[in-house]
Amino acid sequence: MEDTSDVNEHIEYIDKESLAERKSNYENDDITISSQTSTEKININEELDNVLSQLGHFGRFQKLLYFGLWLPACGMAAGAYASLYMEWSPTYLCLDDTTFPASLSQDTCYRADNETQCSTFLYDTSLFSSSVVTEFDLVCDRMYLQTVSKTVYMLGMLLGSMSFGWLGDKFGRRIAFLISSLFLSIGSIICSLAFNIESYIIFRFLTSFGGMGLFITCFVIALEFVGPKARTGCGVAMQIPFALGQLYVVFIGYFVRDWRLHQATLAATFLIFPFYLAFIPESIRWLLSKKRNESACKILNKVGDFNNVVLPELVVNNDDTIGNLNDKEQTAADSSQISSIIIQPKLRLRFLVMALNWAVTTLGYYGLGLSSTSLTADPFLSLALSAAMEIPGYLFCVFSLDVFGRKRILAFSQMLTGTMCILAAILPAEYRTISIALTLAGKFGASAAFSIVYVYTAEMFHTPVRNSAIGLCSTSARIGGLLAPTIASLAATDPLLPFLIMGCCCCLGIYFIID
Repeated sequence: MEDTSDVNEHIEYIDKESLAERKSNYENDDITISSQTSTEKININEELDNVLSQLGHFGRFQKLLYFGLWLPACGMAAGAYASLYMEWSPTYLCLDDTTFPASLSQDTCYRADNETQCSTFLYDTSLFSSSVVTEFDLVCDRMYLQTVSKTVYMLGMLLGSMSFGWLGDKFGRRIAFLISSLFLSIGSIICSLAFNIESYIIFRFLTSFGGMGLFITCFVIALEFVGPKARTGCGVAMQIPFALGQLYVVFIGYFVRDWRLHQATLAATFLIFPFYLAFIPESIRWLLSKKRNESACKILNKVGDFNNVVLPELVVNNDDTIGNLNDKEQTAADSSQISSIIIQPKLRLRFLVMALNWAVTTLGYYGLGLSSTSLTADPFLSLALSAAMEIPGYLFCVFSLDVFGRKRILAFSQMLTGTMCILAAILPAEYRTISIALTLAGKFGASAAFSIVYVYTAEMFHTPVRNSAIGLCSTSARIGGLLAPTIASLAATDPLLPFLIMGCCCCLGIYFIID
């Protein structure tokens, strides 16, 4: 248990001297200050959003923190989509070892007699000098390991979202940020040194475990300092780093064609993230929940200094019920929250509908993403187009959610994704350009839907069960993520199958969206 006896001695943290001094300085410098006077008090346990509003809904400090966290947030996407180039599968020829002449047919698994399994291969290295597929021979009877690798990566994302959400609530956002960034950076380094396919898959799992945790932690830290009016827009726009991370993978992949060097280059970028800890403040809400009231007040006053805002005297209540539960009581409360979602018919229906939408949205998003390198003949242009198409999707949500509402925009986004995927699948091969445009429109819709479901779910459940509902829905989303690599791999059998499956699933989600 954390020792909070030194904090509990302070029922109210009122730094009058510092407040008067800062106010005097601002007045001398002709700086506009808050309309609140020094005699006013705000209980931050009850009116934290009011304090954040006075600091500026998206003030100078919030902007610096928010956009500064975009770089580590990019790490999640960079780690996920690096496999598209590292696991590049080129054409290959079956080579004769002693008995049979070399087979001149591309992508064949048998020697010239069409009976004997090929043991050695000659790969086309004109695009990538080395990949995981070519180094570990992940073709023919070992081709399934490509899908296994991506599926295990998605499993790491599932466990990372569950583990680091709990870790951040238990030990603080800064600790969660540090541990997740270490998993991402160290996992990426040792992945570049993998000695066989099994070790590669394990190290990739560590990378995804940390990468997902880092993205969630960045998301929470960034939004917890944003005022209520800017929170929805900032929450949706926090998905933009995911697209930028993909574009970074394209940039690195274009200039670095060896998979080990590619992974090491990404890892070098990730090594910067642990040093962010010197600048990232702890969550105010978490500090209050742990009764570290003095620390919470100090951080808020420092933010006020940075934003040139004088706050009223900040008051805290040590008898506040938040954060006073012991471990057994907290476990019971968590269990009660989860059980109420299942027991109450209205909440259960909402949960089932949103869980389905999270799953199909994630399936569509990652399914299209993992298939993006085959969009055109150039894998770099393909991924760049796919990633760039996400940004308008996120911006569309930022400006339309409050105008048309969550339900309509989510239904529109799901319908757009599903319809475009189905049309792209059934369109004749000679209309390749139109098919590409339809697929990109589908990615626009998938990105928009992916950014909406979180906000929509949070608003559909009341405060006592909100975190539990989002956590359960996020878990269901990972089910869609686990299925995405398998569905994307069906393109080897029939290029139309992935688009048909993803399109039908997205259209299915539309009929279950509720108010």
